[in-house]
Amino acid sequence: MSQQGVGVGVPVGVGVTEALAAELAKAVDLILHPQTLQQARLEAHMACERFKDESPLCAQVGLYLASSVQYNQQVRHFGLQLIEYTIKFKWNCITHEEKVYIKDNAIKMLNIGVGPAEDRSLLHLKDALSRIIVEMIKREWPQQWSDLLPELSQACNNGEAQTELVLLVFLRLVEDVALLQTIESNQRRKDMYQALNNNMNDIFEFFLRLVEQHVNAFRETTRLGNFQKANAHSRVVEMVLLTLSGFVEWVSIQHIMSSNGKLLHFLCILLNDKAFQCNAAECLAQITNRKGQAKERKPLLQLYGEELLRYIYTAASQMPAEIGAHSLEQQHQFLKKLLQVLNGMVQQLVALWGKDDATQRPAQLEIMFECLLLLLQHASLTISHGSALIWQLLLKHDGCSKDYLMLNYIPKLIHTIAPRIVKLPYPVISQPVVGSTDYYIHLEYDSEEEFAVYFFRCRTDFLEIFRQATLVQPLVTYGYCEQWLQSRLRNTQTEIESGGNISCSVQDPIYLEWDALVCVLDGVLSRILLVPERPAVASGLRLLEECLKLETNNPLIYSILLSCISALFVFLSMSSCQLTPNNCVAMSGVALLPRVLDKIFRALVLKPPNELEKVQLKSAKNLRRHAASLLVKLAHKYPLLLLPVFEQINNHVECLLKEPAPPTHPQLDRLMRTTLQEALILISNHFCDFERQTLFIEHIIEQKRTEWLNFGDAFKSPLDFMRYVGLDKPPVYVLDTDATIVNRSRILDALHVVLGVVKRCTWPDDPDRAQRGGFVIGCTDLGNPICRNPATKHVVPLLSHILSLMRVLNELFRPEALAALSEGYRHIHGMLEHEKKLLMAICAVPADPLDTTIKTEPTAFEKMQTFMSLVTEGCYHLMGSAGPSLGRDLYQLLGLSDAIISNIFSCIDIIPDYRLRPIIRVFFKPFVYSCPPSFYETVLVPLFAHLTPLMCERLTSRWLYISSLYESGQLSGDARDTQEVLEDQLNRTLTREYLDVLKIALVGGQIGADHAGSTNVVAMENEEHSMDSAPQSRASQTALLSDIISDLGGKLLRHALIGNYILMTLLKALAWNDGICSMKAVNIAAPVMRFLAAEQLMDENKAVSAFTAVLQGMQVHGQHEANQSGLITLGVQFYELLRPKFPILSEVLQHIPSVNASDVQKFDEKISVAPVKGNKVDRAKKDMFKKLTAQLVGRSVNQLFRHEVQIANLPPMQPKAGKSASGSVSGDIMDNNQNANLSNLFRSEK
Repeated sequence: MSQQGVGVGVPVGVGVTEALAAELAKAVDLILHPQTLQQARLEAHMACERFKDESPLCAQVGLYLASSVQYNQQVRHFGLQLIEYTIKFKWNCITHEEKVYIKDNAIKMLNIGVGPAEDRSLLHLKDALSRIIVEMIKREWPQQWSDLLPELSQACNNGEAQTELVLLVFLRLVEDVALLQTIESNQRRKDMYQALNNNMNDIFEFFLRLVEQHVNAFRETTRLGNFQKANAHSRVVEMVLLTLSGFVEWVSIQHIMSSNGKLLHFLCILLNDKAFQCNAAECLAQITNRKGQAKERKPLLQLYGEELLRYIYTAASQMPAEIGAHSLEQQHQFLKKLLQVLNGMVQQLVALWGKDDATQRPAQLEIMFECLLLLLQHASLTISHGSALIWQLLLKHDGCSKDYLMLNYIPKLIHTIAPRIVKLPYPVISQPVVGSTDYYIHLEYDSEEEFAVYFFRCRTDFLEIFRQATLVQPLVTYGYCEQWLQSRLRNTQTEIESGGNISCSVQDPIYLEWDALVCVLDGVLSRILLVPERPAVASGLRLLEECLKLETNNPLIYSILLSCISALFVFLSMSSCQLTPNNCVAMSGVALLPRVLDKIFRALVLKPPNELEKVQLKSAKNLRRHAASLLVKLAHKYPLLLLPVFEQINNHVECLLKEPAPPTHPQLDRLMRTTLQEALILISNHFCDFERQTLFIEHIIEQKRTEWLNFGDAFKSPLDFMRYVGLDKPPVYVLDTDATIVNRSRILDALHVVLGVVKRCTWPDDPDRAQRGGFVIGCTDLGNPICRNPATKHVVPLLSHILSLMRVLNELFRPEALAALSEGYRHIHGMLEHEKKLLMAICAVPADPLDTTIKTEPTAFEKMQTFMSLVTEGCYHLMGSAGPSLGRDLYQLLGLSDAIISNIFSCIDIIPDYRLRPIIRVFFKPFVYSCPPSFYETVLVPLFAHLTPLMCERLTSRWLYISSLYESGQLSGDARDTQEVLEDQLNRTLTREYLDVLKIALVGGQIGADHAGSTNVVAMENEEHSMDSAPQSRASQTALLSDIISDLGGKLLRHALIGNYILMTLLKALAWNDGICSMKAVNIAAPVMRFLAAEQLMDENKAVSAFTAVLQGMQVHGQHEANQSGLITLGVQFYELLRPKFPILSEVLQHIPSVNASDVQKFDEKISVAPVKGNKVDRAKKDMFKKLTAQLVGRSVNQLFRHEVQIANLPPMQPKAGKSASGSVSGDIMDNNQNANLSNLFRSEK
């Protein structure tokens, strides 16, 4: 593209400008034409970019293109972009005359306008012009453009089109200055922020005047039928409200409340105007959701005045103007915004209510309650759920929940919410009735899965209202449940007597109502023991008896009855506490217990009417599983209630476990058998008699001891195991003829019996009972009792067999074992689909556990894969639970560490990451946590000596591999479900979990907290595969500075091999491309380095490596505030600790690119000053280190190729003389500086 060598400054010849403009217009058309060839488009694009960068006529040609009507919109928009480019990137280089020329023409375009305000097709042009004005404002206002505000005001007098542009200027300005704070110069941002605040009274008065003027004009022109003019006024009002939304979030509350709350009044009125209600609600929501001190919030309680609340209630109760899809959708959007307003109002109320005597219950609160109740009844689930969340806020507030008004509303509340808890199926009809619940479901959710996930969340929040209401009015919520349950029981009895057969489907309306009833009953009764005013025990026992009386062969209804019995069991517990010879109620409770157990055991042997019908068979199986799980739940929650009838329960279970099963009983599957035994073990824990309990455990394990001995040959080698379970044979699809299925079942059965014993069997919590029962065998050095587990002597002899099984499972990954797999089982070692989803944090669709829908029968391959997964998980859970459960008896076994190394850690270098994860997280983490100090040296040190080198090498190689995938582009932001993405996520998770183990070993920690936090951590990744979150919490910063190495940590770090590999892993983790790993490593590395320095275990190489690792961490993660904060603290600590002994560290700093040698020297001098007492790091040192490492810090992807914008600072602002008492500039914005001389607009001195 030709460019003329024309001088900068005064406008050049029109012919030159026209020629350049014509060429650029052709280039833009070429770029945007869909038929243009790729190469031609690229050349045209490069020509335009070169022109922007190199031409001195950029702004002049841009002005010509933007103001010439013969060009299309795209070309005019490009012209405006040229002007903006000149201002953003060349403003400091161009002459004063050019600046005046650009400013004059931009204001001229503003005064002329881009097009009618109502023409929304020109929005992009209007936005581009407003940005030009804003970019000049950012460089010149207020110091050198004193009459900006009068000029903008003058433009508004030219019509609606110009007013819209002025409002866009205000909106973009406030976004850059206050909301998004995108201005590169902090000083300039402060100048403009101050200038806006100085003029805020006038700016708000200007906005309010525009609202009033154009709303009135809109109504008048609409009445006269001049709809084009009405649309123009409507657009101005819309823009004022949008612009106000940008201001009200941060300005002082006095501006919002000026003129006695005129703005709030206007906005509440506009909520009832269909044309403006959405924008008004959005603006009002910004106001009501303001944060701040009480004095900033209090004025907002003006919204609880009767007049304003009436406006809000009327808006909520308004019906759409016409019953049509568009009107309903518009109304739906408005109600969602109105809920944000109401949520903010209630947040303000609960924050202030009761804080002082002046802030008490608003007099007109009932109008608000009526409004929220109305929205709770709305057909849309989204609106109803939004209202429910607000009711939760009110119920959780101490003052509000006890207010007489709330007490009156709770019955209405629960009657409205209860029907909402009934599960809704996704509508099958494509065009449901307009305005119905089905209609709104179709409107908002594209798939059944998406809706199921949302409904589950809604139901949880609706049930929370029942729970909260129970804490306030337990008799009301219980009374509702009582009536509902009695009604449902009567109806079911009638249906059974009339011979009606309720279908075995979870979609049946009768089942769905039962399901909702059970959820509510469980929610209410789970809170009954937390309140002083409880329902009568006799009433609860009557309900329990009615449930026991109902007889049904329908597995679904039977299962529901068991759930009701489970919830009502709390009354049996309450009655047992009142047990005296004369208490009839309590005695009736005792009489009911055997009937409850009978109901549970009859469910375990219930046969379906037609055993050949697969759905009925599955339904009966679900019922049996539910009954077995219920017994475990009752044994866990109410063991003392079941203890007197232990023998009866045990006899029942013994009868059920007999093999072969009697003809009248179905064969119980492995899971149910183990579950029933676990229930017995839980009750036996309260024998408080070691000998009796150990005999009982022996009886359970005795049946499986022979099995374990018989597995000896199968567990000798991987090939023997494969033959035993059938991995070397083709998958058998006729499952009944496969002999290896029996073998698999025997392995799982034997494993799960031992697992159940290890997990459930324990000694009494009460030390006195433990002492009397014969559980205590000694005391620790601190005097704490050492208890023995009744299961130990029965489990320990089996450990060698279990360890052999774990060894074989690892050896299956040896080449010879993989080669021996049959073709049909070639991919048997892949991850299960649900494991992949869990790892990738893909939300599972909630499924009803009683659903009998059989989607597809599992294949022989899938059954084998499930078996391999169950046996692997079972082994690691067993050994992971053995540490906490068996205690010292396990750790004192001779050769334990060698046995673990040769079995559990066997082939650890070849097993895949997903199999290594449970070794680290499920087994090793609790094993380390539970180890008594006297066994650190004999058990844990050898294990860490074996594991730390392997993990260091493995993680290092995996991170190199993952980095190579990123560099080659195989792991891009678009990849979602490829094998590489899975490997990346696995590697991150494994690294984090290993670092958790190191933290427990080195500094201690709570194992439960780590497990609780690990579930959500998988999904905390952004596109840059690092963390960009809030700064480190105060707790984590404190931990970084105060954690000390534990006794075990000291032993590990003093061990030359282990200490080196732990240090190496931590230092590498600082710079691995995962922000969470880096933060975990920072928190462990700090106390480790303090310990190593104090123990004189550091040499020069380690010191240099450690400090370099911190700098590398800054390079990878420094752009994220959370990571940078920890790394800077760590860097200063390392330097303080190591610099006195290893002066070479200052040379490491010297190698930072573009570092200033004098800055390094100043830092050295600062460090040489005596360190602050304790581990606290001086703020000044951190600031200096941050400055030194600034050149190292990497940049976010969105910043990498950004053209740097430079904004020069202006002279300091002079305080104005004519300020009013409120601190704002006196006088009207429209009158100030009207006589300002244009020639002085941009002063030359800068």
